Amino acid sequence: MMNLPKPAMPLLLIQLLLLPPLFSSAVVAQDPYHTLSSSDLPPANSAAARPSHLKGFLTSPEWHTGGYTNPQYFNTIESTMEFYYIGLSDVMTGMNAFPGFDSVVEPRVAASASRGKHSILRFYMDYPQSDVDSYVSHTPQFLKEAPYNVQMTDWSSADLNAVGSSPDYSDSNLINALENFVTALADRYDGDNRIGYIQLGLLGFWGEWHSWTGDSSTESWIPDETKMALIDAFDTAFQTTQVQTRYAHWYAFGTNQRQGFGLHDDSFAHSTIDEGVYGDPMSWFFWPQVNSLEATDFWKNGAMGGEVRPELQSTIFDTDYPAGTQYHQEFGVCADTTHATYMMNYYAFGVGYQGSSLESARAASDQMGYAFRLTEVSVAEGTVSGTVDITATVIQDGLAPFYYDLSLSLSCPGFNANLAGVDDIALEGSTASFTFTAVPATTDCLSVLEFSLSSSYALAGAPVKFAQGVEDGTGVGVSLPLPPSEAPPTSQPTSPPTTAVLTPSPTSAPVTGVPTSQPTNVLTPPPTNAPETASPTSPPSPNPTPLPSNAPTPPPTTATPTNPPAPSGLKTVVCGRGSPCSEGNKKTVSVDELHEVRCCVNAPNGLPRWWKQKCLDHPEFGDKDLYARSKFSGVCYNEQTFSQAKAVCSEKGARLCTIKEMEAQCAKGTGCNFDREMVWACGHAGYTCSADSECCGSCVDGTCQGE
Repeated sequence: MMNLPKPAMPLLLIQLLLLPPLFSSAVVAQDPYHTLSSSDLPPANSAAARPSHLKGFLTSPEWHTGGYTNPQYFNTIESTMEFYYIGLSDVMTGMNAFPGFDSVVEPRVAASASRGKHSILRFYMDYPQSDVDSYVSHTPQFLKEAPYNVQMTDWSSADLNAVGSSPDYSDSNLINALENFVTALADRYDGDNRIGYIQLGLLGFWGEWHSWTGDSSTESWIPDETKMALIDAFDTAFQTTQVQTRYAHWYAFGTNQRQGFGLHDDSFAHSTIDEGVYGDPMSWFFWPQVNSLEATDFWKNGAMGGEVRPELQSTIFDTDYPAGTQYHQEFGVCADTTHATYMMNYYAFGVGYQGSSLESARAASDQMGYAFRLTEVSVAEGTVSGTVDITATVIQDGLAPFYYDLSLSLSCPGFNANLAGVDDIALEGSTASFTFTAVPATTDCLSVLEFSLSSSYALAGAPVKFAQGVEDGTGVGVSLPLPPSEAPPTSQPTSPPTTAVLTPSPTSAPVTGVPTSQPTNVLTPPPTNAPETASPTSPPSPNPTPLPSNAPTPPPTTATPTNPPAPSGLKTVVCGRGSPCSEGNKKTVSVDELHEVRCCVNAPNGLPRWWKQKCLDHPEFGDKDLYARSKFSGVCYNEQTFSQAKAVCSEKGARLCTIKEMEAQCAKGTGCNFDREMVWACGHAGYTCSADSECCGSCVDGTCQGE
């Protein structure tokens, strides 16, 4: 069970809210008494981030001697990922039978993880070979037999110098099988930090979503409806793990951008961009297709990967490589344009670059993906005697974001804290500031402070690193002076926080998912297991200690309230994907039952990328700027009571989705694998109703009242 938000505090404890939190990213801060600027901090150095998680060049262990169990390949370019092609027939033996997860997929994923490497997976059915004798169809055998009888088409191509056998991609039995496979794959591996990315694959030659043999008529083999069905299947099933398609399809990109969907170009630097040297516009090239859908910002939402075109790999980093000529594109320009995060490159690991080519290849690997640095650290006197508040500014200098949760950590003897939100710094050159409070104002602590990055996706013993420092960017150490008002330092703060409420260790989840751009002047409450609310959820004590700015609101009077009647003991839960769920599409349950939480909000001015718009084309909700979300700062709120669910959404500046919004699938695919769970829903004030169970508050004369 996930940690639950705390219920309203008893009146006797509310006075403790006047104490500052142990650490936070939104705090009262005095003017800094000391600041370290960029010139005082370790210099930018992309090499210090090596090996970098989930970015850079990689290879497939199965392309090298030793296979996945003990691959023998060069490590002159540091890599943290390995790629696997896997035939669908090796995994799936029946409509709902997947023995290959245990016998094929898991051994490879586990072997890579044991080497400190994330896996990238692509499943396929038709992998062309040079001759019939070496070709093996990976369309599952059960689909070719009764009762399914999926038709196969054997083909050969002089242009590809290859043969193969493709299934009838329009067959409904095949489509159902693929949907079942995707669902089972996500149930097993979505959110598994051993897997970096999953490519949609499955369709076309090599799972690349095309069937071009040299005869243009074969391109019609894969109907658009089949591609759309597969996109829907992945979008519904995968809520955490990033997925990628070979080409930018209108159903997943541009105005229909799916959360967590990226792209991979397997002819990278060959036919990626159109440099204008081909005579006619090259509309079939990778980036022109992306541009035609106005989808060039897809990388803010999903990662860009692929493979350096094999015939270019051996020379692309040579000094005499003819960059800018036809089908010889410059790697750096292609990476910059597409905001590349990773690329497969067999040559780098199987043959190996030498001399200046090796140095250029290592720099190209560093260029891809994210690059974080500390640019400023300031310290101010704390709101608790004997402590200081430390604010750090982080810049993202890379081509692309870090696509999973990433926090900034600060530690010293007696203090260790994490603040979420580094992954939200997406744009190259953008910054965010993080403020840690109640740091011990002692020489023992302030002289040996260390900042580091932490992620649940970092494999054991392999931290995410700063692109900064002389050699190793695992941490950035700084030393700060004691506050001017501090007496000669002691080993402990002179006025420690109350141990009944505050501890010197971070809470189990980050306090906040959104760092402030600079320290604020508003006190926040102590940390809880979920992001803190903007104000106490219960009334202040009769005699609160005065706050620096706004005084607390007076306690409620004992007069009869004018609000509508209290909510009834029955409320409504709806299938997380609208329909169907095993428990039904909708039902009325006790407010004390435990169910999942998804939040909705109407935001005419837009919201950040982690909120999803799923109803843009809906006749009722498409024009209402409706956004939905399930995961907040890496936390999924499952098994919540109705009142807890309402509190969760309220704390996020949102509300529970209405029954109609849920039924219209406006929250489908928004995370946490809740699509097949029953999710709380209720109508807010003004919502048409026939019973109290349909309202967040109560149903009065056919209209919901109260929240």
